[in-house]
Amino acid sequence: MNLTTGTTTAMALKVEQKFASVEVLGVRVHCVRVADLLQTVLEWSGHRLPRTILYVNAHCLNVAWGDREYHTLLNQADLVYPDGISVVWSGRLLAGCQMQKITGADWIYDFSRMAVEHDLRAYFLAGNPGVAHQARRNLLQRFPDLQVVGFSDGYFTERHEMEVFEEIDRLCPQVVFVGMGTPIQEKWLAAHRQQISAPVCWAVGAMFDFVAGIEPRVPPWMNRLYLEWLWRLMIDPRSKWRRYLFGNPLFVYRILRQKIRG
Repeated sequence: MNLTTGTTTAMALKVEQKFASVEVLGVRVHCVRVADLLQTVLEWSGHRLPRTILYVNAHCLNVAWGDREYHTLLNQADLVYPDGISVVWSGRLLAGCQMQKITGADWIYDFSRMAVEHDLRAYFLAGNPGVAHQARRNLLQRFPDLQVVGFSDGYFTERHEMEVFEEIDRLCPQVVFVGMGTPIQEKWLAAHRQQISAPVCWAVGAMFDFVAGIEPRVPPWMNRLYLEWLWRLMIDPRSKWRRYLFGNPLFVYRILRQKIRG
């Protein structure tokens, strides 16, 4: 199922005109910064047309290289932004595209301030039980007026899934955050976007884990040196070694090959 209807495809063309984009390993990535992304979400939240926002980093693009369904879904999204510094560098190398690394663990606080100011309502849909609830609690401690109107984990039975759709329809959030990991969240959104009444659906990966305090944030000095990948490898080598030690060089090779071939 497509992420976009004919109407939202037309809206995607308007995004294309508003923001430049670059093709990175066959995936269109918009040249946006945090402020651009949040302003676009604010604009879209005021309409009933369904929009879907996805992200990419080196791992995502490596997965998309071998998963044609996921690759297609990325290109059908209304907006795709760079979640990793490797994608930012690739955009500059391939097309001189000026973009900014946009990481959910950082922008969620900017979003929360904007949501309070403009009375936006959000719904949290995360993978592991308890994560969305804890993320909501932590955000409300910093932003007491933030309207997180509902939350659920991502381990659905068919009945539970329908209850989530009904709850979203009843609570009327403008933005639904979906954090189930790549490419599960993108495929789930593609299959169910028509059933989610919120104007904006936003795939956010592990953002809830960071906000809930389950996943430790990279030290600022490592972040400034663009070493977040090394930090994540250090704290979870068993599940991350293949992604970074094998995936990162493979991504660089593919980007250089795309550059050479023009």
